[in-house]
Amino acid sequence: MRRKVGTVLDEALFRRARLESARQGRTLSEILAEALEGYLEREGRHGTSGVVADTWAVLSLDKAQVKKILAEEPGLLDPR
Repeated sequence: MRRKVGTVLDEALFRRARLESARQGRTLSEILAEALEGYLEREGRHGTSGVVADTWAVLSLDKAQVKKILAEEPGLLDPR
């Protein structure tokens, strides 16, 4: 899945990226996505997988399911 985003770039940086995309015969989107991916990898922000990543940490649960999950966690529902 792809998502459209908007941002503001320095004019000189935008022109350099646009020229590079033309030079390579690729879209500006491809160039920017590749640059962002490289940045995140260098910073140690590797892709994630699993239920949290797949659901963006949002699960659709009804009240009964939430109560069951909470009841299974020791000490979570104990009064203080």
